[in-house]
Amino acid sequence: MYATRMTLDELNQDSFSRIDKTHPQFARLYMWAVVVAGWMMILFSATRLPWRQLDFKFLVLAGMVAISSQAAVKIPRVSGRVTLGDTFLFLTILVYGGEAAVLMSALEGICATLQISRKPRTILLNAAVLAISTFLTSTVLRVFFGSPTEIVTSANSANFLGAICAMALVQYFTNTSLIAVEKSYKIKESVWQTWKKYYLWTSITCFAGASAAGIIAHLIQVFGFYAVLATVPIVVIIYFTYDIYLKNLHASEAQAGLAQRHVEELSRYVADLRRSEEQREQLLLREQNARAEAEAANRMKDEFLATLSHELRTPLTALYGWACLLTETTFADDLANKAAKAIERNARIQTQLIDDLLDVSRIISGKLHLDVRPIDVSSVTEAAISVVRPAADAKSIQLTYNHPKSVRAISGDSARLQQVIWNLLSNAVKFTPEGGRIEVSLNYNDSHAQLTVADTGKGISPDFLPHVFDRFRQADSSTTRGFGGLGLGLAIVRHLIELHGGTVNAKSLGVDLGATFTASFPLIATKVESPSMSHSSSEYTCVDLSPLAGLRVLVVDDEPDARDLISHCITRTGAEVKTCGSAHEALELLEQWRPNLLLSDIGMPGEDGYSLINKVRALPPERGGRTPAAALTAYVREEDRERALAAGYQVHIAKPISSHQLVSTLTQLASNDYEVSSSPVLPSSLGVTEGAGYRNYPNGNNGIIR
Repeated sequence: MYATRMTLDELNQDSFSRIDKTHPQFARLYMWAVVVAGWMMILFSATRLPWRQLDFKFLVLAGMVAISSQAAVKIPRVSGRVTLGDTFLFLTILVYGGEAAVLMSALEGICATLQISRKPRTILLNAAVLAISTFLTSTVLRVFFGSPTEIVTSANSANFLGAICAMALVQYFTNTSLIAVEKSYKIKESVWQTWKKYYLWTSITCFAGASAAGIIAHLIQVFGFYAVLATVPIVVIIYFTYDIYLKNLHASEAQAGLAQRHVEELSRYVADLRRSEEQREQLLLREQNARAEAEAANRMKDEFLATLSHELRTPLTALYGWACLLTETTFADDLANKAAKAIERNARIQTQLIDDLLDVSRIISGKLHLDVRPIDVSSVTEAAISVVRPAADAKSIQLTYNHPKSVRAISGDSARLQQVIWNLLSNAVKFTPEGGRIEVSLNYNDSHAQLTVADTGKGISPDFLPHVFDRFRQADSSTTRGFGGLGLGLAIVRHLIELHGGTVNAKSLGVDLGATFTASFPLIATKVESPSMSHSSSEYTCVDLSPLAGLRVLVVDDEPDARDLISHCITRTGAEVKTCGSAHEALELLEQWRPNLLLSDIGMPGEDGYSLINKVRALPPERGGRTPAAALTAYVREEDRERALAAGYQVHIAKPISSHQLVSTLTQLASNDYEVSSSPVLPSSLGVTEGAGYRNYPNGNNGIIR
């Protein structure tokens, strides 16, 4: 009734080979024990079978067994199937006895196995399993209910019903147990789990087959042997019942498998999300570390630039200061006069290069800020022209300025705007040959002010024109170039104009055909008159220096050359000067001598200028705690200026500085009419200018007073 079945999708391996691979010793012993026991029972039954009693009807019944063995339903997950010949086996037991039924079961096993495998050992095994279960079934019936062939003729209905139930139970348990042991090792589950999961549900087939066999046996007893044909509908019903059940079972398994796949996909999705979250956290951590490293590198860069600026400006202070004093003196020797002017000019150029580097650093780090207010572009332009005109006159360059009489305002930083215009004009003077021409024009439309600087100089090649505003880019960077510089001026111009909300562009017809730079700035909607502007043309003039006669000035600087220079510059104005090289000495002189002004360096060994001013401001007024103080330092970053003003200095002055600028600053500081300004740095080549109550200095930073 139950025959194991090997299929091609299972690599054509029979039960022997499968079990041999998992438990080889037990497998061989068990399998061959079943084969030997089953065929011994077949031989025993054959010897006891009354062959003369077997007639044509027996052959018909055997044919029905052989045919029905071909109709089978595959058991899920195991290489076995449920055949539909059990009804005919039970009928053989009741009609012809146990010995005939054992031979019939062997026939069913052989026929069912030949459909799927030709291997002798597989055929022997399947026939033996069915023979053992049928032999045990007939033996139990004989022991407990008498001869199987007499059960149908018995008048005791209870005995008949018990025999039918016993026949079904023994056949079912024996057959499924033998198969479950073999299959459990193949699918690697326990015998109990295998039997319960895959064979428990087949018990209905045994009871249905045994009941049908009992009914057919009674019909044969009454109507003759051919009443056996009545079993055909029963077999068909059982077959389709199995088939529908297994289809539903397959559908349930498919749905369960689909649900399992969904669960697995969801689990993988959750796992992927968890991994993604972990990766995101790792990326965030790496990003934070990278940001921290970048910030640290940026701080190191800023500190390096500050140190570099300080170290370069410190020797320039004495160099530029003494050069300025020498140019104020006329020597009998023309060569000496020429040398003094050359030293001053080159010191100023060196300072400008340092300022450009610091400006570019501020631009890159986003630390360049504007002090925005309404300003008159024309007035700022005139002031820048007045600074550049001496250089233009020295080369016999005709410098003209055309502008409308009306006054229009833009919102901007006058110091930075003057730096823009000065850079454009200086660039034009630099590249225009002697006898050339520079035309500056200012025009207004409804929404913008347009400033144009056109020259008849060297011009710009078409290849370089798109890169003219790039940092560190120069049209000629070879060792034979005719013009110096770092290539930063126009890059700074573009950034400052963009900070004002404007645009700038360059045009040139080619080399030696001149160049035109056009800057455009958005206008303020409301028109204002020139006096209300932050700057007017009259304000961009040098301020008359007030004498410092009678004032006491304390100078604190650890550099002897700088102390000598500053002392000499201030002493020439009639002031009384005392110098010292440390903050400790300065505090003692401050309380003893009571100066009117304090001029101190910031970077000093042991104790810096910040500490000095903090201690000064901590003193009571009668001991000099309110002494006006200015910081004269080579630390010129915006944060350095803000720190100096926050520490207690009224003025921050950047080194190097000319003598008349220094004296002018101290004069206004001594007037006791000032407040700290927040205007940013100015270009170093601009002259001393004053506007709207504050003063800017050409050294690239601001000693700013209101």
